[in-house]
Parts: sequence; structure tokens; C-alpha cells
Amino acid sequence: MKRLENHVALVTGGGRGIGKAIATRLYQEGAKVAICGTTPEVLDAAAREIGPDVLALVCDVSQADQVEATVRRIRERFGKVDILVNNAAVMLRHVSLERAARPFTELEEEVWDRVMAVNVKGPWLCARAVFPDMQAQHWGRIINIASDTVFIGRGNGAQYITSKAAVIGLTRALACEVGRHGITVNAISPGLTQSETIREHGFEAMAKQLAEQSAIPRPEVPEDLVGAAAWLASDDAAFVTGQTICVDGGLVLH
Repeated sequence: MKRLENHVALVTGGGRGIGKAIATRLYQEGAKVAICGTTPEVLDAAAREIGPDVLALVCDVSQADQVEATVRRIRERFGKVDILVNNAAVMLRHVSLERAARPFTELEEEVWDRVMAVNVKGPWLCARAVFPDMQAQHWGRIINIASDTVFIGRGNGAQYITSKAAVIGLTRALACEVGRHGITVNAISPGLTQSETIREHGFEAMAKQLAEQSAIPRPEVPEDLVGAAAWLASDDAAFVTGQTICVDGGLVLH
């Protein structure tokens, strides 16, 4: 049985890694799927791989006009958006490892502002844009992608950790506002997931170290997150909202 038939999902940052894996699973569960990101060729390739009729749209989620235009195009194609996965985020690939991993005293204001614009403002803009569809049908699912760095804490990268803590705060605040409309809002908190970005920057040693500290001692891959996302998007999780679920093999016991 496909749990998400008659639903339409937008997955931001859906061209790679976690976003692509989640978009694939939602499609397999019967949802019509749109993915967005900032690299057209990556999006087009992902859409072809996920399946027929997947809509790929270029969108910088930190820009309100682009978010609104993206949602309009999805409505024109599929009629609505009632599942939103806020996955798009600025991490390493976008600002370079050296700049992203500086101590907080050496961070550039430009880097801080860019991370906050995409990682925090973006989910708010996307939720705001799709809310009318969810409200109208008294059903909706918003799934935000947070990070276990919020619970672990570590030196350097303060802008990223802070932004993901804000995502958890946004999750809780939105859940309280929209629950009466039949909309749930939850967050998934991954560990260090072996996406293209992580592999490109040579995090094998860190991944191995974290795996050794986990209850399930192996590196995390994007496909480890898709079950939780599909469940949260379905009616099986209709009474679950405002929660942050750590999907990390037991690295964080939260």
C-alpha cells in the first residue's frame, strides 16, 4: 500500500544526498514530488533518476519571491503542496570548509548571514508559502531537517550549529500554531550523513570515529533517514507534532 497517494510533496535541496533520498521514498509511497535547489543540472538529473513526472525547479529558498514562484508552479502542475520537507541548507560546499570551520571570533559576517538566511529563513518562507494549501484541506505535513550537532556540540562551525538549533525552535513554534488546522510539524535530526558534500570534503575519519561511538557502529547514509520521513509524512504519524527525532544509529540518545 502506498501511504502518500493523492498528496504532493516539495523537497528543498532535493537534488543530492538526504533530500534526494527522501524525495525518492516519498515518490515510491505514491506522492507527486517536486524538488528544488540552486543547480539546474543536478536537479534535472535527480528528477530523471527519481521517476517520471518529478518536477525540478531552481529556487534559492532564502529569497521570498523565488519561494512563492516555486510554489505557484507546483500548484499549476499538481494542484497543491501538502507535504513540505525543508532540507536545503548551507554547510560546507557553499562557503568552503576553511571558512565554515573557523572559530566564532574569526567568522565572517557574510558567512553567518548566508547560513542563517538559507537554514533558518528558508524553512520559514517555505512553510509560509505552502500553508494556505494545507489549511484549506485541513491536512499537512512539514518536516524540517535539523542536525545532531545541536545536541553534541563541538568547537567551530557555530553558525551551522546555531542555525540547526533554530530549526528545532521553529519546528516547535509552528507546531503550536498550525495543529488546529490538521497540520503536523516535526524535525529529523541526522548525524554525519555520507552525502556527496561530506564525501567531497574527506570526512571519512570523522565518520568512522562517530560510528564507533554509536549504538549501531557504522557510518550513516541518506537512505537511513527516509523511513522516518515517510512515516512523519503519512497518517501513521497524525498525532505526532513538535518533535525532533534523532535518526543517527544511537549516536545521540535524545
